[in-house]
Amino acid sequence: MTEHTKTDSKDRIEKIQKEIDSDHFNTMNDLLFKFTFGREERKHITIDFLNTVLRKSLGHLIKDITFIPTEQIPQNEADKTSLFDVACELDTGEHVDVEVQVINHKNMRQRAMMYCAEMYVNGLPAGEDYRNAHHALTINILAFTLLPQKSPHAVYSMNNLESGDVLDKGMEVHFLEIPKFLRAGKKAIMDLTKLERWLSYFANRLSRQEKKELTMLDPAISDAYDAARIFFQNEEEHMNYIKREIDLMDYRADIQDAEERGEKRGEKRGEKRGEERGIKIGEERGEERGIKIGEKRLLRLMQLLTAQNRNDEIARAMTDEAYLQELYRAYSI
Repeated sequence: MTEHTKTDSKDRIEKIQKEIDSDHFNTMNDLLFKFTFGREERKHITIDFLNTVLRKSLGHLIKDITFIPTEQIPQNEADKTSLFDVACELDTGEHVDVEVQVINHKNMRQRAMMYCAEMYVNGLPAGEDYRNAHHALTINILAFTLLPQKSPHAVYSMNNLESGDVLDKGMEVHFLEIPKFLRAGKKAIMDLTKLERWLSYFANRLSRQEKKELTMLDPAISDAYDAARIFFQNEEEHMNYIKREIDLMDYRADIQDAEERGEKRGEKRGEKRGEERGIKIGEERGEERGIKIGEKRLLRLMQLLTAQNRNDEIARAMTDEAYLQELYRAYSI
């Protein structure tokens, strides 16, 4: 990893600590999110959030939830093990998964569908009639823009493309895109809808006065902020949060370096032979193609290593060309 892409560890820790001290911490940090929304003693916060997002889809209020294991063991050993952020069963039988994603790995659409499908399949006990399958709903809270619509809240289900007829309400995927909420313009706290209050919480860009108004207006969000204070008072949780934020910083720096390295390699390929795989379409187009190939290969490798928590190998790959090529071969990229 080149020095110009990362600040000193001490500086990064101080930066993160300042954000915590100023109450501008990352509410979408997965450790903090699970602590706030995935604990039995705070399930009233989760119920309030789910009612806000899902009430129109469900047609009724959620009165209670039961948390279910977040690790889904595949039936086939060769299949991928899924690890949900927060998963629960509603008092009316539906299964719900809530995911937070701060990095765009370019696979969110597919991942959202797979998680929803997995919840749906696992909701049907062995030997039961298909009509008894539990409905599955997923909520994906994103720190990046993914979809074409202007609204920060989008809902997808299976329906006929011509008539709009819904095949079945068994699976439904929700997306909450925080950047779109921020771009919509600022409102007075009193003018925010219930959903916008929760989006404000996840965006966490409010002033102290605005947060005070929000917590006075919304008890569940007030309790969510209180949960964060409890979280940070625990030394182990506090340090794990900082470590996770540093990992995110490192990942972003790695991606930036990967893009720069991809550009350089792509330019060389363009000048010499158009592109590594022999597409001889001239220097200019070869450069462009080479850049894209370099970016895609490195990004794919970063995604695979990150999914396996091999962060040390990411750093090594960024400085060791031979090791980088070895990883390409190992992952058949």
